[in-house]
Amino acid sequence: MTPPATVSQDVAMTVQGVRWLAESEWYYSVTFARGITPDELAVRLGASSGAARPTATAEEAVALLSDPDVGVARIGEAGGWAFAAEYGEARGTRHGILTDISRGGVEAVNLDPQAFHPPPLFSYAADGELLCSFGLGEERRRWGSQPDLLQDDLTAAGIILPTGDYLRVSAERHSLRIAMSLGVIEKRFGLALPRDLLQYDRLPLAVVSGSPALDSLGSDA
Repeated sequence: MTPPATVSQDVAMTVQGVRWLAESEWYYSVTFARGITPDELAVRLGASSGAARPTATAEEAVALLSDPDVGVARIGEAGGWAFAAEYGEARGTRHGILTDISRGGVEAVNLDPQAFHPPPLFSYAADGELLCSFGLGEERRRWGSQPDLLQDDLTAAGIILPTGDYLRVSAERHSLRIAMSLGVIEKRFGLALPRDLLQYDRLPLAVVSGSPALDSLGSDA
């Protein structure tokens, strides 16, 4: 089985949290988990346990999306969190699955770009419970058993205003506004993603739904 990718010294300088997602072509969901390995995260997302993991680039992962039921995840670890970049059917976006991922004292975070139905969404679960979820750029409306979990963080960042409303900006500044919200989440949870690794390099790939043909991928098992 391919060992999960970790951040080496060669790519350490490119790990700058998650704010860079707002400035990139962000089209995949990312699920993070703290307290389990990347492979266990893949299994909790729906992948087969003990299966060999071929490696794939982001471009190769997208090419596997032959039908709407297919979901694949490129997995790794950075900053003490396992992560899964989910392409196609992104199971980590479902609150029921995210809470299941967080069972047994695990923390789980999902960042979903919602490319066709903005805004992007943030969700956080811990120990089998959804604690907080909201849209980036629409932080006044929040869900979960602790919807105000990030209230002080959002206020300190100037996203929640003294009036109780949330910061609104022009369309030209939209990506900067999303980056502000991602910055709050990044700081609160200590999230990190190796940008170059996600965008350009190969990571172990797990099939979480559907039956895509993996013949084009080389297995390092």
